[in-house]
Amino acid sequence: MTDTAFKEKGDAFWSWLEQNGATLSDGIEFKDYSNENAGRGVVATKDFKEGDILFSIPRKLLLSEYTSKLRKLDAMDENLDSMAGWNPLILSMMYENRADSFWKPYLDILPRTFSTPIFWNKEDLKELEGTDVPAKIGKPEAEDMFKEEIASVIKGHPELFDENIHTLDLFHICGSLVMAYSFHDERGVKDKGYELDSDDEELEEELGKDLIAMVPMADMLNHKTGFNNARLFHEADRLEMKAIISIAKGDQIYNTYGELCNADLLRKYGFIDENNPFDICELDEDLVMSICANKDDDDQLREKKIDFLMGEGILEDCFVLDNDYQIPPELIITAHVLKSSKDEINIMIEKDKLPKPNLTPEIKDLILKVLEKRLARYPTSLEDDLVALEADDLRLNKRNALQVRIGEKQVLLETLKNLKNMTPRTASKRSAEKDERPAKHRK
Repeated sequence: MTDTAFKEKGDAFWSWLEQNGATLSDGIEFKDYSNENAGRGVVATKDFKEGDILFSIPRKLLLSEYTSKLRKLDAMDENLDSMAGWNPLILSMMYENRADSFWKPYLDILPRTFSTPIFWNKEDLKELEGTDVPAKIGKPEAEDMFKEEIASVIKGHPELFDENIHTLDLFHICGSLVMAYSFHDERGVKDKGYELDSDDEELEEELGKDLIAMVPMADMLNHKTGFNNARLFHEADRLEMKAIISIAKGDQIYNTYGELCNADLLRKYGFIDENNPFDICELDEDLVMSICANKDDDDQLREKKIDFLMGEGILEDCFVLDNDYQIPPELIITAHVLKSSKDEINIMIEKDKLPKPNLTPEIKDLILKVLEKRLARYPTSLEDDLVALEADDLRLNKRNALQVRIGEKQVLLETLKNLKNMTPRTASKRSAEKDERPAKHRK
């Protein structure tokens, strides 16, 4: 985007906000952070103290399935209400992709191209081999959802949609915008600025639920781990972005997307943080089962063990290794249960009692094999990746993929090193300490 186009779109959006009831501090302005691979951001042009309001957005400016004009047209409310997940908001955004849309100045400022892996070519995707990213991209599932729920509505309403404009590509663009820019409006729908008709009974049923919505201006703030200085507050009739610490003139204003590893930052937002302290490595259930399951178990006994672990909240989709480089006690317990005999598991079930997370020599050996098999998924070594990262001519996607690989491998290798150095006594002590912490497994 040229400097002129950047300014023109920014000015049009700013004017639209103010004309429709938004309050914007005179101490903020847009700035192009493309040289930092961050795109448009917001910079402070004066000092702010903690608690100062940076901007305030009335709820009527939130773009959702309820505020879009689409819901009021040709019984579209029934179509929207029958859809799952983000699809109602995505379809609403696709509809609003028109010259006469109320939200046009806002939609014009949002990106149309993305560096998230769902848009990568095969060559770039190969750079993510071995990481936790590819299995979570979900492009085939998203396209199935488009065919099952969205395409038929578009085709069935030619007076509202144009099949040459409202395409699968636009669906991916709007879906990516929802993933990267939407907010959960935690105060729900009722009496929050949404104009409800007297016959909006179905909308009334949504009262109290979180609402997924696009929040103009709030989504202009970038994220950088460790630099969060602003937060969005949900008030009765407006959403307010406030400084949560002092912000100096010239500082970029950062919201936070959460304590996310680089794999999640890349998949959802298309960027990474160097030296991310929240990097993790996941050990999926299938991997753990392939090493730890008792080979003599029949299918019925194996299912009994899995059901017991799931019922106790121990076995999830994956176990998480993070930068404390310790083995999650849930993984140790899982290994004990999977290796147990038929009599042993029956006693556990009868007493409703899990084994203690003691890292016996047998269990230590099993978990070492799990970690080594996880490491073997990568086609390159950590040393290879660190050398490759030093190249001057790296494509952005490859650089980001390298950072994800490096972060995961560092966690995995340090955990392996720690585990190898553990004696049964130190392992048991550390497992007992970790057993008091929140579980480190993810759905």
